[in-house]
Amino acid sequence: MAQASAMDGTLRFEDFRRFLSETLDVSEEMLQPEASFLTDLAIDSLRMVELVLRLEARLGMTIPVEEAWNIQTVRDAYEYCANQLGNVAL
Repeated sequence: MAQASAMDGTLRFEDFRRFLSETLDVSEEMLQPEASFLTDLAIDSLRMVELVLRLEARLGMTIPVEEAWNIQTVRDAYEYCANQLGNVAL
């Protein structure tokens, strides 16, 4: 996943979803904005920690633990990252 689109500096949801799919080994179709990491995708806390670490490395940001625990859905994750990068969210 590119950090942001070279043209306009935005984090595209399609790129974000592709990154999640590869990282979590989940089909992109399952990664709808309203999908819950815990209930819909069966992502446990250890895999969420791994995801947060990979997002931080890929996007060059830090996600505080307090904020990470608030990320419950794909939309939450995307909007948090987009907002941190100064992008418009979904």
